[in-house]
Amino acid sequence: MLFLLATSLLPLFQQASADLGAAVRRSNPRDHTVLPAAAPLSSPLVIPLTRSQARGGERGQVSLYTSDVIVGQPPQVLRVTFDTSSGHLLLPHRACMNASCLAHQRYSPWESSTAMDINSNGGLVEGVHGRLARGRHVRDVATLSFTQSDLGEGEVKGVFVRDGVCVAGMGGKACVDMAVLAAVSMDDTPFLGMPSDGIIGLGLQSLSSGPMSSFLGRLFEGSVGVLKQFGIALSGKKGELHLGGHDSARLAAPLRWFPVHHPSQGFWQVAIRAVRVGNTTVDDCHQGCHGVIDTGVSRLGVQASKLQALKKALSMASRGTGRCNGPALSFDLGGMTLTLGEQDYAGTDCSPLIGSLDLPEPEFVGVYALGGALLQRYYTAFDWEQHRLGFAPLKDGSSGSTRVRSQLVPKEPEGVLMVF
Repeated sequence: MLFLLATSLLPLFQQASADLGAAVRRSNPRDHTVLPAAAPLSSPLVIPLTRSQARGGERGQVSLYTSDVIVGQPPQVLRVTFDTSSGHLLLPHRACMNASCLAHQRYSPWESSTAMDINSNGGLVEGVHGRLARGRHVRDVATLSFTQSDLGEGEVKGVFVRDGVCVAGMGGKACVDMAVLAAVSMDDTPFLGMPSDGIIGLGLQSLSSGPMSSFLGRLFEGSVGVLKQFGIALSGKKGELHLGGHDSARLAAPLRWFPVHHPSQGFWQVAIRAVRVGNTTVDDCHQGCHGVIDTGVSRLGVQASKLQALKKALSMASRGTGRCNGPALSFDLGGMTLTLGEQDYAGTDCSPLIGSLDLPEPEFVGVYALGGALLQRYYTAFDWEQHRLGFAPLKDGSSGSTRVRSQLVPKEPEGVLMVF
């Protein structure tokens, strides 16, 4: 997943009808209709994440956190990135022959007894009898554009396949019946360099093409006994995705909640009042600034028009010990300031690791993609129901729990379900 919005993606969804030809629809001899069973979330679930390096020599300092997803029957296991700046479950289709697809594990609807070809609205492809389309049919095709500050920008085209999707971790397993966007074409940039096979989008509902395409929407609509929230904790080579609650043992202070800015756009973004380097304001945000929380990127992303000025302000010297000596970078949210040190944003050569967001202006102004660099320092909570973002400093060495059980803690801030 990797790769959305500047370091994660800023997907622009287009829908079109197209004839993909017979290659995408090889027949399955067992063509009886079997719908995947859904097991909604009934208790908090903690999914372990592992930091994985991007492919390619020039991408050595780019890493993303990945985990496994299980699709179809019999199970097909693929590696994914959980991306808060996209809205689909994107997997390469078995029919995709681009280099970016062949370099990864591909999803085969033909080998799943629970797969069904559908259109973006969840309806069956016209003229298809059985689960999978044979021969030549007209069906919906989605085109997504990704702007990723780590790996660049590119497009993917895919078709919709309904199947069972499961994630597992500490606390059990959760399965949903949803639409997979199976890519039949993926640009080399940014997808060839991704360390995962696909992406599970955790963006708000409007980032997906429909209710069937949102993993979180499908997960939370049938869940009981949990909050409609999730959280991310990253630390070194490991991380955790918390579904249905948050763990107080991870937090060095209570969560501070902020409203999602323009939730209709689908991004988990918060208003920024000012950006400072040390004691100097480098962006007074008089035209407005937004921090997009993007788990699909490892470095900070800044709009191209402001990139060089911020890099210059963050210039630093190397200490004799080989460590970097640079100013603090802070984002003032009003009521709380998110602060990063040089160890959070600098590379091995002490130069700032900041990627460019090539977003059109004035349509997009003052956009900052806050990815892994921020999530290594702050636990971030996402409230699906009330459209809020919560932040709390992470305790040192806070990722890596063992046993999980849920309990409501009345003394904690309202709306926080703790996991122990």
